[in-house]
Amino acid sequence: METKGEVVEAVTTIIWIASAHHAAVNFGQYSYGGYMPNHPTMSRRLVPEKGSEEYSEMLSDMETYYLKTVSTPTQTTLMMALLEILSKHAKNEVYLGQIHGSTPDWANDNGVDEVFNRFSSRLVQVEKNVTERNNNSDLKNRQGPAQVPYTLLYPSTTDLSKTGGLTGRGVPNSISI
Repeated sequence: METKGEVVEAVTTIIWIASAHHAAVNFGQYSYGGYMPNHPTMSRRLVPEKGSEEYSEMLSDMETYYLKTVSTPTQTTLMMALLEILSKHAKNEVYLGQIHGSTPDWANDNGVDEVFNRFSSRLVQVEKNVTERNNNSDLKNRQGPAQVPYTLLYPSTTDLSKTGGLTGRGVPNSISI
């Protein structure tokens, strides 16, 4: 790296991967994939060919046929447990933009503090924007048929509860696994 711009790009990439990208690929998995019919981990049969005996069996009792093709209860339970582990926030999670809970003396520089406070304020605005968009019925695909609002990359800068768990929201300041 030879320029300030190259350093900024490298640091930005590291922050993105260790925070928002990690949150996007991990923390939303359980709410969708933890229910096996939404995301079966495997299929033990091929889709039958039209006109075959297996095809007739499938048409006569779709539910039974489906249950014969998907993961066993043991495989399903194992996958649910894995997705739960990947989707849980740690109890001592420090979210992106939070100063509370991180080391209070991490920087002894007023300039750094000022930039961090500006960044944190922008994340609070992102939270407000996400909430407003989720509540705007004119925007399509914000909640889906289940009417569950989009919160996966909601920053959660004000969550100081330290409860952790399956929140489906929050961008951690680091990778916790």
